[in-house]
Amino acid sequence: MSSSTRGSERIKPTKYLSPQEGERMRGMIMAAGEGTRLRPLTYARPKALVPVMTVPIMENIVKWLKKHGITELAVNLHYLGNDIENYFGDGSKFGVSITYLREEQPHGTAGAVRLMSDFLCEPNDTFLVIGCDELIDLDLDAMIRFHKERNALVTISLAWVDDPSEFGVAQLDGDGRIIGFVEKPKNWTGGRALVNSGVYLLEPDAIKRVPYGSTYDFGKQLFPELVAEGAPIYGFASDGYWNDIGHIGNYWEANQSALTKKAPIHDCPLVEVKPGIFVHPTAQIAESAYLEAPCAVGAHTVIEANACVRNGSIIGDHCVIGSGAVIDNSILWSRVMVSPKAVLQGCIVTDKCIVHAPDEPVRKAILVGRR
Repeated sequence: MSSSTRGSERIKPTKYLSPQEGERMRGMIMAAGEGTRLRPLTYARPKALVPVMTVPIMENIVKWLKKHGITELAVNLHYLGNDIENYFGDGSKFGVSITYLREEQPHGTAGAVRLMSDFLCEPNDTFLVIGCDELIDLDLDAMIRFHKERNALVTISLAWVDDPSEFGVAQLDGDGRIIGFVEKPKNWTGGRALVNSGVYLLEPDAIKRVPYGSTYDFGKQLFPELVAEGAPIYGFASDGYWNDIGHIGNYWEANQSALTKKAPIHDCPLVEVKPGIFVHPTAQIAESAYLEAPCAVGAHTVIEANACVRNGSIIGDHCVIGSGAVIDNSILWSRVMVSPKAVLQGCIVTDKCIVHAPDEPVRKAILVGRR
């Protein structure tokens, strides 16, 4: 192994599932990032496991890929990688197989994919790459057809945004071919713009241009270089929901969009018992407790007498909301205990926190438990 690749280890699953007949496309989920813009939430969990509507973001992606017949997956790991591997295992409980790439030092997006190119390019065909933090409503079948019909080397999913200042704007010709990028434009006056929304279809020849073992980025290096050379790089525009959950505001919006059915949660474990009220079948709700739409309550959670959950609140799994407590416009992760008569307003509470606040409301706080 060369010095440039030392520190990266491919971990084989203990069980490997065969893809369904005729479904040979493989995919890679990028899960090595530290999620710094989501701190302090990512002090508690890696961003791949941050929950939306009680479901880890990456679990939602895995289920989405499986729906489209992409069941052979690679996942790169770095920050809190053991947590991700322990949660997903070999992928069999989700109906997929997962091969892990553990990176002691990250190689960038394209660099990591290059390290897994032998796996991804079998049988020498198109493969997919997606970030672990994408909440997206995309017609993947249509994107694949678009890619094949144009004999594209790379196809990049694009989404419409009003303010592209945090993104790279793609410039297209009439057939959807990308002819240029404008990186994070300031003082944008061009109206709605198409930006990279983080799902890529690539041919083997594209990724093999990346030097093996190098640190290389898709957005900053590979894609602009290919466009500059006139390679057939296309953008597939979609009007569907998209949120890259890049910071706390996006995280909050993603949960509210999922709660109001604007964003897709695949095979959501919660049941809509009344309009806008989602409850897991194992939750225990006292008869005198009050749930006001929109809200959600996760698995094995207990809502005690006269407690109130309202105004866009999402309660995770194995929580206890004490009698008379009020959870208002707040997101609680797993195994949170809220004392009787406590009031939370506009808060995010991570795993295993105990909230004891009977005297005055806790407002607009992020509470992070110890790992």
